[in-house]
Amino acid sequence: MGSTWHLFLEDLQIFEGKWDAPARLMTVFQEEDKYMHRGWASKVDRGNAGLPEPFDFDDPETYRDYPDVDPADYQFDSVDADERFGYKTTVATATARLDLMGFTAERCRREMTERFRDQTAWDGPDNVHEHVAPGSDPARKVTDYDIAEIALQAYLKRGPAYMETKLSELDELCLDKLEFFFEGDLDHRLLIAGLLHQQNPQATLRLDLSDLLSGGAFKSTDEISAQALQELREEMASTGPIIVLTEGKFDSRVLSRALKLVRPDIAGYFKFLDFDTTRAPGGTDKVVANLKSFAAAGVMNRVIGLLDNDTAGREAIKKLKEITLPKHYSVCLLPDLDYARSYPTLGPSGEASDNINGRACSLEFYFGLNSLQGPNGDPVRVQWKAFKELVDDYQGELSNKPYVQARIDALLTSAEAGDPLDESWEAMRLIAQTLIDNAQTH
Repeated sequence: MGSTWHLFLEDLQIFEGKWDAPARLMTVFQEEDKYMHRGWASKVDRGNAGLPEPFDFDDPETYRDYPDVDPADYQFDSVDADERFGYKTTVATATARLDLMGFTAERCRREMTERFRDQTAWDGPDNVHEHVAPGSDPARKVTDYDIAEIALQAYLKRGPAYMETKLSELDELCLDKLEFFFEGDLDHRLLIAGLLHQQNPQATLRLDLSDLLSGGAFKSTDEISAQALQELREEMASTGPIIVLTEGKFDSRVLSRALKLVRPDIAGYFKFLDFDTTRAPGGTDKVVANLKSFAAAGVMNRVIGLLDNDTAGREAIKKLKEITLPKHYSVCLLPDLDYARSYPTLGPSGEASDNINGRACSLEFYFGLNSLQGPNGDPVRVQWKAFKELVDDYQGELSNKPYVQARIDALLTSAEAGDPLDESWEAMRLIAQTLIDNAQTH
């Protein structure tokens, strides 16, 4: 069963691999780059599906029942391997796409040079460094950057296996060092960018997938490049930073600091929107808008919209249920708090103690009751504000929010300086667990 793919620059094989279509390399191609011999591919598809042939390939007379079929398409012995199935484009197009993805020839040479330099620092100079750099005037010894340049050129200079060109000793030495990158973890797209530099823009870069098609890895009608991109999206969603969208810069700033205190083991996996640098506007509606914008732009990371546990947050959740977000996106409210079940409030009917969970719990409530104490020692009251018809409830807000925020900043500074975390941090641990739960379910 066939299981190998091959990447060619004209007749020179650059890479090969086994078992699956190379997802990262597939991003260099688009579906319009697909080529196939229709008859050959159709026969392979039917064979893989266990279906009988619609006619006898060895009897041209049977083609009369299939007027749209050209018998020449089914003379498979004459079908060249480079015509069967795969994707191909020009060097110019491939280079433009690689540049867009950040894989440039200069970056390739730079990263190769850095690795050669590290190897030299570890093992000391080797015999390749004793050679004179080609074309140098006055003559100078080969540098690590020279090795990268010479190796890439020598790889292409060598030519196809059936007509390998005799290389100089320096070319061979540099080519030996290049093998480290072909076998290592360097992204092959970076090496392609280096190899394609200064090549004929109209030359063909071709990914031959005919063995994989024969082996049943996919059907000829599958959109393999699109599937590969989806695989990378899912990989990015699993391994990239988890983006947390909050309602404003205070939330983003203090959550980032607090998470490092209560869950330092996982804090580095979450990335909070930088309101200070971007000067992005805040608010519940902006969290909703950003979720929609990220989804529309195809942001691959996992994204969590973290809303205040208040009336406006519940209203936003209800609105978002009307749209379909990507499966790696989620939106949630801050968790309920025990001490918020009876909290002092002020409204048209005067002072009262109300359950403010789901009605007024902004992030300021999640650093313990001590942070909520006002100058007179009493808890800063919640003021009832606008009525939200969609959820049939009033929105509440702390009446002296800047004062409470200053106390929270002081609490964070003390904790960062080494003060132990007491029970007042339990609410922040709840938020940390809320983020973890939402990240794990998507």
